[in-house]
Amino acid sequence: MLYKYLFGAPSFEEKVKVEKWYEDIDESGDISGSGELSQIKEQIYQRTWDKLNPGARVIPFYKRPFFRVAAAALVAVCITSAYFLFLNRSKPAATIVKADAHILKNDVTAPAVNKAVLTLGNGKTIFLDSAANGLLAQQGNAIVSKLNNGRIAYNADNNAAAKIQYNTLTVPKGSKPVQVTLADGSEVWLDVASSITYPTVFAGKERKVEITGEVYFEVAHLTVKGGSTRVPFIVSVSSAIKDRKGVEIEVLGTHFNVNAYDDESSLKVTLLEGAVKVHRPGNESLNIKPGQQAEINRHGQMELNTEVDMDEIMGWKNNWFNFNSLTVPEIMQQIERWYNVAVTYQGKPGNKHFSGIVSRSNNVSEVLKIMEQAGIKFKIEGRNITVM
Repeated sequence: MLYKYLFGAPSFEEKVKVEKWYEDIDESGDISGSGELSQIKEQIYQRTWDKLNPGARVIPFYKRPFFRVAAAALVAVCITSAYFLFLNRSKPAATIVKADAHILKNDVTAPAVNKAVLTLGNGKTIFLDSAANGLLAQQGNAIVSKLNNGRIAYNADNNAAAKIQYNTLTVPKGSKPVQVTLADGSEVWLDVASSITYPTVFAGKERKVEITGEVYFEVAHLTVKGGSTRVPFIVSVSSAIKDRKGVEIEVLGTHFNVNAYDDESSLKVTLLEGAVKVHRPGNESLNIKPGQQAEINRHGQMELNTEVDMDEIMGWKNNWFNFNSLTVPEIMQQIERWYNVAVTYQGKPGNKHFSGIVSRSNNVSEVLKIMEQAGIKFKIEGRNITVM
């Protein structure tokens, strides 16, 4: 049955038996002398993540207590995209749910187009979903283009004398994420409900942009004209929260993600490659290394997180909801932004925590059905979702 489970087509009864067997062993902790079982765990984990996210860096979730019980059930996720996993932390048992094939009458589909808005230096706005590919505008000596894949690109001579103009790219709720190539070659990805304001060319001793929401950067190296000195790249966070105003991230060339939504409990800067320094008002700063995260809470306190789940952080960019021990309100917060829906609650939400991986291409009903299996009920009326 184990062989069929991993490589064949087990029956429903066989899958249930294997998963029950796995859970019983895990709960008893009696796996001494079973090297084969460890290999099976490794294969289950590896095959699942290879299917879910080809080429992604592997983090062994199965070594963490919370995920060990689910390791066997997880393989079902890789068999078909119609299966999803959701775990209730208070009751460590795996539930495999097959979503309905038909689209419910009251349902909300995932964003299918890029609804971003580009605001030029003269105040003119360009709606990218209706703009044709090719030349969008000329800003000073910078040419702004929309490429075939929907990416926005700037081409300019950063060393040429020119009047600096500022553009703002805004991605509303209910839009697909948007990528923009800045004039220095830096690549930027914006998630929904996010924005970035930037110069059309970079001149001077620093490159500075301002963001809201969640943004991922791959910063290009740039040196001062006629020299070898690198031009630092500064990301300033615009926020309605008092203790987040003035937060800046300084880099020379690196890959990092910034989650700065005002409705999140904290601002997080996560480094994937290179080195960055996070500054906050009061001259406090923190240097972070790859795999680390600087977190600033609503009281302005900053701390360093050294154990970070990169797959969870980068889930949005890879088109996945990657929930890692989140409450219902925390999950619905992400659903609200992605599907552009309004969420209300009947009564006080419970304190259960859930984990799971779900494609962001699914209809909202398919995501909600998974949570319903754990006793959470929902009602969809247009773009209004009620948690009951």
